[in-house]
Amino acid sequence: MHLHKKAVVFSAIGAMLLPQLSLAATTASDDKGIGYNMTLLCLVGLVLILLFVIGMLSNTLRQLTFVVREKNKKEKQGSSIAAKTMLLLLFIFTSATSFAAIEPAAEAAVAPKVTSISGIPVNDFYALVGLITLELVIVFALTIIINILLRVIRDVPELQAKARAIAKKSWFWDKFNSAASIEKEKDILLDHNYDGIMELDNALPPWWIYGFYITILVGIVYIYRFHVSHDGQSQLEEYTTEMVQGEADKAAYLAKSANNVDEATVTLLSDPAAIAAGRETFVKNCAPCHLADGGGTVGPNLTDEYWLHGGGLKDIFKSVKYGWQDKGMKSWKDDLSPKQMQEVASFIKTLKGTHPLTPKAPQGELYIETTPKETKDSAAVQPVAGK
Repeated sequence: MHLHKKAVVFSAIGAMLLPQLSLAATTASDDKGIGYNMTLLCLVGLVLILLFVIGMLSNTLRQLTFVVREKNKKEKQGSSIAAKTMLLLLFIFTSATSFAAIEPAAEAAVAPKVTSISGIPVNDFYALVGLITLELVIVFALTIIINILLRVIRDVPELQAKARAIAKKSWFWDKFNSAASIEKEKDILLDHNYDGIMELDNALPPWWIYGFYITILVGIVYIYRFHVSHDGQSQLEEYTTEMVQGEADKAAYLAKSANNVDEATVTLLSDPAAIAAGRETFVKNCAPCHLADGGGTVGPNLTDEYWLHGGGLKDIFKSVKYGWQDKGMKSWKDDLSPKQMQEVASFIKTLKGTHPLTPKAPQGELYIETTPKETKDSAAVQPVAGK
């Protein structure tokens, strides 16, 4: 009957974990195309390990409780110990329940901002963390109760004998570690003695041996996958792939942020293609007032060192963007994109020192570049865009 109940419980927990295991595959598949989400697999593995530990502790607790209960029946003290045990369990599991109640609130607080953690949906991640926390609380509670029972047993010699009998029945743990019983240690005692320290010829635990076999199997699969079938990427291939992806991400970011330029963040462009694009925009829109070579007609000469509103890059960008209505220059922010205005401003900076066919007489104040062209405003005149 007990085995049937345990089977039902473990089956239910396994059913809960199966969707998580499938999620481990689908999550990684969505993010990278192939493979598993290692974080999710580790969390699920930890859940299973803690579940195994809880099973072992529960079995030990059940047997110790049986011994103490039988003794307490005779001494009519069962009610006291039972009350203490129940109070302890109530306190621990109340704390666990409080944690479970607080956790959704924290999750709700971050839900609008975070959709996944390490590739795991937020709800699933917190559910697994909550389950692991609950299992740790249970392990802690079982350990405390077992220690209480052991203290009771140590105080009663009669119970010590029964506890040793229980230990003999715990065949699984000894078999799991392939450990010899205390009574049989003399049979495996080696003829070595180091200052009173004796050595036992214990066999390697089966779990260690099987773990070693598993590593061999993993090594074979690894060699086949990465060096024979080439289904997996080597470190160099992964690096190359990530670098290509990084360049693609960088290009996408630059394309997206190209139009986020303003008079505070504009920088001088030196790319010939950008300068050519700026010249094309200038000739199309600015030549009627400044001529195609920048010599100036209605507008001022852009090739000399005199400027009406500052000759720094940010000054020029600001003049193009907002214009100077009192001087007859319109604002181009509704006609040109920030990137185009940056290209035009960068092109105008290249006109300095050139020789237009019909240069207009200097206007404004002498502008002296005192800071890096691409990052600083003019200190000579008030930085209010344009000439």
